[in-house]
Amino acid sequence: MFSLKATLIFLSFLAMNVSIMALGEVQGDELAYPVRRESLCYPSPTQSMDFPDTTHALTKSPKNWWCPLEKEFAWLGFSYDVSDCPSRGEMIDTFTWMRHSKKARYVRIYSNCDNQGFDNDVIEAAAQVGVGIYALIWFGFDGDDKWKGRKEHLLQAIKDNPKAPYVIRAVTCGSEPLFDQVLPVEDLVAQIQDLKEQLHPFGIQVTLSEMPAGHQAHNDTPEIFNAVDFVSLHSFGFFEQNATTADRASVAIRRDVKYGLKNGGGKKVVITQTGWPSNTDVWKSAAVANLEQETLYFQMLDRHCKYFKRHSISWFSHIYNDTTLPGWGIVNGNGTEKISFHPRIAC
Repeated sequence: MFSLKATLIFLSFLAMNVSIMALGEVQGDELAYPVRRESLCYPSPTQSMDFPDTTHALTKSPKNWWCPLEKEFAWLGFSYDVSDCPSRGEMIDTFTWMRHSKKARYVRIYSNCDNQGFDNDVIEAAAQVGVGIYALIWFGFDGDDKWKGRKEHLLQAIKDNPKAPYVIRAVTCGSEPLFDQVLPVEDLVAQIQDLKEQLHPFGIQVTLSEMPAGHQAHNDTPEIFNAVDFVSLHSFGFFEQNATTADRASVAIRRDVKYGLKNGGGKKVVITQTGWPSNTDVWKSAAVANLEQETLYFQMLDRHCKYFKRHSISWFSHIYNDTTLPGWGIVNGNGTEKISFHPRIAC
């Protein structure tokens, strides 16, 4: 048995080692980033990490800050609609619930808020709570060019806020822009490449979020798969013509995952939108839609945990609140939980 003195020395060493690993030390005008350990990286659902001193100029990207993408699998977090322009305080409250009640690691932004300073509020809220952000350039459904301003504002917020590289994991160039035909494929590729060039100094990755059907409608878009840093796919077995019940949707999930892995050439695949509704208010389908089926769908995803781990597949639940898409939310419009939802984050 260890002596009391030896035990105290050992515990002190562990505490000091964790502290060093969690914080970036300042050396002159540069931040010295710690050597990454998979047991202590951002965003962790079980550990809090203090941010490096962001009052100093960031002359390096925080490459040793993030958890390795290839090690992330299973549930990541919620797809979160911002069209009602939540305040910073509201986002802090919501993100805190997501992280502490459900162990969310990330928040995927969905839709848009064009209020001045909103992107900065997202960054600050995420930094305070300790979640990562999948940011989004929203093209919308009106065929206008407002997305250009959204892109400009997001990039400026990232460049102006030194916390941004520590909370924004990726910027998504559109949600189903191929299926909605917002731009020709070559123009989307050009936008992805421009984003990658501007975000490279910050270590922020770029992706495009799309259904397999959107890619397939444009000859599988090898240009898109080649351009993105990782593959973001939407998978909705509920929309299948032969869909019946949620527990049988595993066929669609595996098919879509295989499509992403094959066309992505082995790149990381994140299912950025998936779910099953509790009613058919948004989409009429022959499939069964009720609270039981919504619950069964997420249980089915949990049963795929080892499959997801083997292929490094992560997923987001779409969507957080029922107000956004009636029937599809995890919580009701008043904030109460519709179903028992405790998705697996490890196995």
